[in-house]
Amino acid sequence: MSDEDTGGRLSPDDAFAALSNEHRVRILRELGDAGSPLAFSELYDRLPVDDTARFNYHLGELRGHFVRKTADGYALDHPGQRVVEAIRSGAVTHDPEIERTTVDDRCPTCESPLEIQWLDGSVEVFCSVCESRWDRSHGRVGGPGEVESGYLGRLPFPPAGLRDRTPSEVLRAAHAWTNLELLAVGSGICPRCAAAVETELDACPDHDADGVCSTCRSRFAVLLYAACPNCPYQVGGAAALGLLSSPELLAFTLDHGIDPFSPESVLRLDRLLSEYDEEVLSRDPLRAVLTFSAGGDTLSLRVDETGDVVDGPTRPSS
Repeated sequence: MSDEDTGGRLSPDDAFAALSNEHRVRILRELGDAGSPLAFSELYDRLPVDDTARFNYHLGELRGHFVRKTADGYALDHPGQRVVEAIRSGAVTHDPEIERTTVDDRCPTCESPLEIQWLDGSVEVFCSVCESRWDRSHGRVGGPGEVESGYLGRLPFPPAGLRDRTPSEVLRAAHAWTNLELLAVGSGICPRCAAAVETELDACPDHDADGVCSTCRSRFAVLLYAACPNCPYQVGGAAALGLLSSPELLAFTLDHGIDPFSPESVLRLDRLLSEYDEEVLSRDPLRAVLTFSAGGDTLSLRVDETGDVVDGPTRPSS
C-alpha cells in the first residue's frame, strides 16, 4: 500500500484493510515499543515471519500511511502512532469488569465511603448512603441504563488506567482524566477528534429539587449537553461541568488550593462541582446563575444557553 496513488489519504475501507493482518499489527506494535526507527533486519527479527519476502509484503502494505521509511530505518507515521495508542490504551481490545468495590475516599456530600465499578468504558461512582444524583447512566452500551441506588455519575477511563492502581487511585486518576476531557469540551474542542463541539444548556421546566427530579431525571435543574458533529463523542451532566475551562472558575478553584488536574485534589473539586446553588433567571433566552462555595468564599457566574459566562461574575462574596 502507498498513499502516493491516493493523494496522501486512504479511505476508511482501505485503512482498515491494511490493518486486517496480525503481522501488520505486530509491525506497528514493535515499532511503537522500539521508540526509535528500526532497520529492516531489526524489525524482521522481531516478527514470527518465516521469510523476508512475506515480511516485506506486509511492511509494504503499511508503508506510505502507517509506517514511514527514514534515513535511520522504519518508524511509525502519525496514523500508525494513533493505532498503537488505541491498542495500548485497551480501548479497542479490552473490556474488563470490576465489580462494585469500596474505596478509601469519602462521599463529598455525606462523608460515607465511596464505591466504584468499571463498566462500558467508564468508572461509575456510588455512595452507599446518599440518594442518587442521577437515576440512570447515559454512558452504558445501549443506554441510558437504569442504575443502582446512590449513583453519583460516571468517569470515562480507558482500561489501561486500571493497571497497577488501587481502586482509590483508579478513582482519582479517572477524575483527573475526565476533567481534562471537560476542559476540552468547555473550550469547544472534541477530546476525541479535535473537531468543534456543540454545547447547550437546558433548564428543567418543572424541576423538583427534592431528590432526583422525575422530569429531568437529575438532581440538577440546569443540565449541560455537548456533542461532536464529526464523531460519536457526546457528554452530558450538571451545567457546572461545562464551566471548568472558564477563567473565573479556574481562578477560584486554584485560589482555594484545588487543582482540577491533580489526583490529590480532584475529589475536592467534585464536591465544589456537585454541591453548588443554581438559579434559573429566564428560560427564553436561558440565563442561570451558578454559585460555588469553597473555604467560606462564594463565586456566582451567570451563564447563557451555550454554557458561556456572560456579564462576568455575579454576586461574588466572602
